[in-house]
Parts: sequence; structure tokens; C-alpha cells
Amino acid sequence: MKIKKLRHLRPVALVAMGVFLGRAAQADTTLDFDSAAAACTPPQVNNPNAAPGITDFGNFAAASSGGMTVSGGFGTPNIGLTWGGTPSPDTRWEYYNDGGSVWSAVQLQSSTVGSTEKITFAPNNPAASVVIKSFNLHGYYLSSERFTYNVSVVSGGTVVSGPTTFSFLSDGTKNHNVAINYTGAPGQTLKLRLARVASTLGGAEVEGDPFDIAVDDIVFAQTPATTFPAGPQVVSVTPADDTTGIAANAAVPYAATIADGANTLVIGSVQLRLDGNLVSPSPTVTPLGGGQTSVSYPGVASLLTSGDHVYKLTYADNLGGIYTNETVFSSVYTTLPPSYALPSSAGVVGGFKLRSVSASIQVTNNLPNTLARAKAQLAGTLIDPATTLPFTNDAALGPNADGSFNVDGAFNFVDSGGSGNFVDDVPFPGLDIPPYDWFSTDASLYLNLPAGYYRFGVNSDDGFEVSATPPQGVSGSPLVLGLFDGGRGPADTLFDVQVQTSGIYPFRVIYFEGGGGAECEFFSVTNLTTGDKVLVNDVADGNAIKSFRVLKPQITSIAKSGANAVVNWAYGAPPFQVQVKTNLTDAAWSNVGAPTAGNTANVPIDSNTKFIRVGYSQP
Repeated sequence: MKIKKLRHLRPVALVAMGVFLGRAAQADTTLDFDSAAAACTPPQVNNPNAAPGITDFGNFAAASSGGMTVSGGFGTPNIGLTWGGTPSPDTRWEYYNDGGSVWSAVQLQSSTVGSTEKITFAPNNPAASVVIKSFNLHGYYLSSERFTYNVSVVSGGTVVSGPTTFSFLSDGTKNHNVAINYTGAPGQTLKLRLARVASTLGGAEVEGDPFDIAVDDIVFAQTPATTFPAGPQVVSVTPADDTTGIAANAAVPYAATIADGANTLVIGSVQLRLDGNLVSPSPTVTPLGGGQTSVSYPGVASLLTSGDHVYKLTYADNLGGIYTNETVFSSVYTTLPPSYALPSSAGVVGGFKLRSVSASIQVTNNLPNTLARAKAQLAGTLIDPATTLPFTNDAALGPNADGSFNVDGAFNFVDSGGSGNFVDDVPFPGLDIPPYDWFSTDASLYLNLPAGYYRFGVNSDDGFEVSATPPQGVSGSPLVLGLFDGGRGPADTLFDVQVQTSGIYPFRVIYFEGGGGAECEFFSVTNLTTGDKVLVNDVADGNAIKSFRVLKPQITSIAKSGANAVVNWAYGAPPFQVQVKTNLTDAAWSNVGAPTAGNTANVPIDSNTKFIRVGYSQP
């Protein structure tokens, strides 16, 4: 795993600083971070390495002040800024100025692949427009680190500019300009989003460290160059903008507080929409005194579509100005195809199967700590650079034909280091004498899932992938439900699943370990409000989702071949016995042929044969 640094120390750079790309004098506000954090208005905390990071900075800039420069005689007096990141609070912006020695920028703290930093630019008068012009990316060191971002401008849930992919090799300068030049409509709130994505690496390049990157010289403007009176503004809202992980089957309540400015709210003008439709019942609008008004709506429990959703609040001021405030929340889930369901009665023996593959003894240099490495290792195709041959397996093999072990209890394993959410961890099968590094495991589970909405989770150190797979004999591709592709200490990743048809569903869980601690827990969230969790196949907990490792045989096809019907089946445990009968009410089934260890048999076509079944050996 990669241990998170409490403070990222930065030695003096070996290269000269780059210069900001020049531009003619114009009415811009530039956030240059050239002052000490304490000299800003309001004062900032310098590189705190703690949430919330930068706050209340760059707002309503009518003149130059600490850390920002107004040029051209007019700044952005009607534009307020909000700084944020996803996942919060780890991903955030941090003011960083080392006193003029090397760095003066805003650090993209914990800018991991898959994370997003954003700045929201909000006019406080419907006549003012935001112009987002440009910024510079600054890789801290002259190094082999490559950083790649998708840069976009968003209004509510709509991308209005981009995304544009920007990739660069860190060189210790801020000479990596990203030009945007997007002008919003009057009164339109815009979000500048920097989404970190995986880089295409060349040669000896590596993915950039999430603490080695900053942004400098953020340039924006206001048009027209007129100072307008501030109107009523939303000062708090729930759900917060860009909230993720909201269950799609639950009511999503809305609450906002509007504070009057020089212009005041017309209470009767308030309207609230969800995904473009007026909510019903209408929101409750309540004067709070002191120029503040609350807007609340309880939400309605219904299954939302998977993806982003937008609450849009509109209202007017006493001079007729119209205001809009949009908050985006995300409810993402995967719907399992009904064809992936086996009968709910198919389960015979509880538990699951898991096999381990390790190269711990053979590795002399670090391997990639990725899903791609894990899948190659499990497939036996991971090449040892020292021999140019595939790594062999250091782990012990289980009793099953594929080398897997039978696990009767909960999905809760540890090799070394700390545990996750649950106690009573057991060693990974085949790795009984820890610690092991550079290993991967592959688990096969058949989960009994009544129709409904589920939240699953994996707590892992390091990474994992959970997928739902089509049953044998059913066409389809694996559906990736949740993953973490990289190194980390014990941490949760949650993912939601909608089951339309009750049944038993095949699942696959891949886990991989790099170096250091290693553990993996697979669980479900039994209460979406409290977050209560229970391990999959915890036989001691009645709320646990049950897994099976042995199923009844399932006939996958019957096809005519000459005078025979060729019967194929999957699952079960040999020996198998094919049987027939004319009527289901008949007392007994008749055997066809001798018992077989295979999964196919020929049944002579007979007018008296109406029903066929496959018997099996009860484990």
C-alpha cells in the first residue's frame, strides 16, 4: 500500500520557475497566491494538510489584495467563489506559499486518479456574467511524473465547455497553461472542474504523485464591467452540490437558506424543480427574520435513474431580477439483468470458493499495484523480468480442481497490518504464514438476492474489483459493480445494485496486494440511514446476504441430434444421473443411461418422454 504522507516535504527545486504566460492589460482577476497565506483577506492557512483547506478566497474582488491581483481597473465585484473536491474532504485545495523561495500556488491536495477538484463561480446579481479564462498547472518537480486532467466547465448538471484532456510531464515549472475562455450567461453559475484521469505513460514515466501538483494564476473576469447591487443569495443548501452516494430508492430531502442583499427576496416567487419538473408538493417557504428565508421539501421515495440529478431553485428579487441556484447530486447504481439470475432454490451448500496466487518470494523489484497486474497474475501470464517467464505461484493450492479453497464463513480476510470494519479476520486461504506481498486472490460466490435495492462495499488494502457474471450457458459480459485500482490503507468503497428479479447471482471478487498491510472485507450496508454493515455470508448474522458455493444442476440447453435429444447442464456435483418421466404426477423418475461425471448426455427421443431432469450427488 502507499502510506499517506502527513506532510509532503518539498526540497528546493533544481530548475528555475516558469513565468506566467503574458497577456495584455485587461479587466481580470488573477489568483496568483503570491502573498503569504496570513496576508490574504480573509487570512488563509498555509498548506494545513487538513480539511477544509482553502476557504472564502477570491470572492467579490473589486481591488487587488493578498494572493490576488486585479488588473485593468475592474475586477470581479459580483462574483463569489466556492472551493471543493470529490471525494471530500481528502480531495481539496490548499493555499501554499513558502515565502518566495520556490512555490506560490494552490495545491491540489490528494489529487488521485478518479478525484475531481472544482471551483464554483457564482454571480450575486442576475445581470453579471462570469468569464473563466485560464489557469496554469504546476508539477512540483523535474521528474518522470505525468499528470493528466480532463478540464471542463459545468452549469448545474450540464457540461458547457470541454472536457478537454490536458497531459504533461512534471518539470518543476508552472508553464502548463490551460486556456478556457468561456463566458456564462447573465446570472449563470459556472463550475470549473479538474478531473484527474489515468495517464498514457511512455518509457520510464510514472503516474504523478497526488501531492506533487498545484494550480497557479487562475484568471477570470466579470462582464459587463459594472458593479451591481447584490441580490438575495443561497447561503446554504442540502444536499450539498456534487454530493455522491445518495441511494436512488430513498427520498432526497431539499433544504436551502436564502439571505437578502441590497435587493430582497419575493417570497411568492420561489419554485423548486427536480430534473426539470416542478416538485409536488410545493416547497415550504418560511421567513426566518434578519433577511433570511428557508426553503424545504421532504422529497418523495421513488427509484431515480442511475446518474446525476439536479435540484433547481428559482426566485425573484424586489426589482424583478430572476435568480437560479442548482445543486447536483448523484445516485449511481448497476441494474443486474434478469437473465443473470439462477432460481432462488438453486443453492445447495453455503459458502464460496477462493484461490490465491502469490509472487512474494520471487519479486525483487516492485510490480504494478493494479488490477491489470492482478488479472495477469491470476491467469498465469504475469512475466518475471528476471526470467522472462511467468511467475510461479508461491501460495498453497486448495483441494478443488482449479486450486481454490472452500470457505464456509464470512468474507473477511487479513494477511498483515490493520483490519477494516470487522474483527475475527482469517488468513487468506493458501497464505497461512504471513506476511505476503505481491499476491492476488479470486473468489467465486453465488449470492441469494431477493428483488430490491442493495448497497455493497469492500474495505481493502490494497485494491479490488467486484463483478456480476452471467451464469454458465447464458450470454453476456461481466458487469463491474465496484473497484479500487491502486494502493491504499484499509478503506471502504461503496457501490449500489438494483435487483429486478429474485434469484441467485454469480459474483466474482478479485483482490490484490502490493506491499505492506493486506486485508479485504466484502459486506452489504443493511441500513442506508445509519450505515450499518454486515459481512457477506456471515452465518451468525441473520441480516447477512447468503452465498453458495455448490448449486443444483441447471439445464442450459436441449437440442435434437438424430434420434436423440442432447442435454447439457452446468453446476452441481458429479456423479450426475439424467432422468425422465411422462407426467409430473408420476410417482417415479426413470434413469437414462449410467451415472456420468460429465455435463452432457444423450436422451433417446420418445413420445412418452415429456420431462427431463439431472440428478446429482449431494455434497
